[in-house]
Amino acid sequence: MKLMIKKSDLLDTPCSEYNDLPKSKFDAIKEIANRGNHTKHVSWLIANCKLAQTAKMLEYFKSFNPSAEDVSWLMTNCKFAQTTKMLEYFKSLNPLAYDVCPVILFCKFAQNAEMLEYFKSRNPSTGNICFLMENCRFAQTTKMLEYYKSFKPPIKNIHWLIENCEFVSR
Repeated sequence: MKLMIKKSDLLDTPCSEYNDLPKSKFDAIKEIANRGNHTKHVSWLIANCKLAQTAKMLEYFKSFNPSAEDVSWLMTNCKFAQTTKMLEYFKSLNPLAYDVCPVILFCKFAQNAEMLEYFKSRNPSTGNICFLMENCRFAQTTKMLEYYKSFKPPIKNIHWLIENCEFVSR
């Protein structure tokens, strides 16, 4: 695979490992390969270069067998990757509840009842539930609060949630 770009095509400055990129056109895939073919570098490229936001590049990314955390990062940092197909791929990796939280929090299309049920099916900790309720308005529901209380969390955790989540303190 080949992806010819210029440094000016990048939306953000790459990490210091890529300081020596040529100013003229170069093959981004070859540059990544020369530096160890890291999944995180491919996902960063997709998120930070419009020319890399293609179905072919997403398939290339998947060919690295990324972790659920890597896929979660790409989905939360790149609107192009926020698709039903990527969400299904993400779920196929059996992510931890910890990795599902940012997908629900930062991907509007994942803010639905089905994803909250999926989140619950990942055996979240009370900390995961707290995080989601505190940070995601969509998750601030009576049903989620009842789900959280069903874990019988310590009183200090309930107090913390009351202090930090407007929904709970009303």
